[in-house]
Amino acid sequence: MSSTKGDRTYRKVAVNFCRLLLAACFIFSGFVKAVDPTGTQIKLQDYMYAFGMGSLVDSGVLLVLAGVLAGFEFLLGIYMLFGIFRRGTTLMMLLMMLVFTPLTLYLAIKNPVTDCGCFGDALVLTNWQTFGKNVVLLVMAVYTTICCRYIVPAISEKRMWMVSVVTAVLMLQFIRTNVRDLPVFDFRPYKVGTDLRSAVLSGRDRSFDDFLLMDSQFDDMTFDILEDKGYTFLLVASHLEEASDENADLMDDLYDYCRENGYAMYGVTASGQEAIEEWCANTGAEYHFLIADEIPLQTMVRSNPGLVLLHDGVIEAKWSHNNIPGDDQLSAPLEELHRANPLMTGTVAKAIWVGLMFLLPYLLILLLDALAYLNRKEN
Repeated sequence: MSSTKGDRTYRKVAVNFCRLLLAACFIFSGFVKAVDPTGTQIKLQDYMYAFGMGSLVDSGVLLVLAGVLAGFEFLLGIYMLFGIFRRGTTLMMLLMMLVFTPLTLYLAIKNPVTDCGCFGDALVLTNWQTFGKNVVLLVMAVYTTICCRYIVPAISEKRMWMVSVVTAVLMLQFIRTNVRDLPVFDFRPYKVGTDLRSAVLSGRDRSFDDFLLMDSQFDDMTFDILEDKGYTFLLVASHLEEASDENADLMDDLYDYCRENGYAMYGVTASGQEAIEEWCANTGAEYHFLIADEIPLQTMVRSNPGLVLLHDGVIEAKWSHNNIPGDDQLSAPLEELHRANPLMTGTVAKAIWVGLMFLLPYLLILLLDALAYLNRKEN
């Protein structure tokens, strides 16, 4: 009798330990994908090309798929954290691991892509590290599925639907914000504060090896741009053919602002001369264009186009094409403005804001459930 009871206690402790590890992994994976859905889209595109299907799926469809994948992983992680919908959640996690574990073994052996992208740019693993991680998760997924009856729910069955609704609303809004503007957290090499001149010209960081700016005659302009001691605006559009011209008037106003204050402004693209001429004809752009490889441009800023501000070779600020600064933000020379970019807040402040945005609704659900439990107990 005591042996059976001890065995149950052991299984309960073990399965809930595995459950929490699975929850943490899925929540983290879904969250970092939601931070940078465009980055996940690019990684999915890499997979498509690696398997010979690059032209079969539209980039817009892949962006939607990236958002769905991020939201679904996060939702499963939250379900597992709360210990709700135990049978369905454990089976779905097991199914995902049964699919992804053999896939990552193939990636580790054949190496068609160098990074699986499972944790975005927040945590880059080799393909063999990813496979090893998935083997561990698969074992835990098998165990939690077999012993799911020992999972201890954190809330009552009556309020499980609240978790689903809250998670869906939070993730939809979070993904939308990160797509419309720029990722709230930037884990890439070209983040704000990066000394681009030192990184590129020193050659010590291989992440910047493919950063090269050329004029229309393909003469190297990299040194000229990065060694400028003043302010330089770069309107980055990896593919002008697909770039949004919705706020082209603001871009043109910004060029006028630069000329008035003695700042440099260039367009930067991987597109050809025909696309550049068409862009200028459609938008009235008078700024000159530089040519660069598409990969560093997509890494530098996820928006197409996006705006990057350099000061003395350092990345000072970034903007999406949806929030190009206007006259209200650029009401004086940059030297007189404390911050030109409204998104330039400290990492700690962003972490607190995002943390509260996600934690408070879940804590409220737990509080409501606890109050309901105490009320039932009193009656």
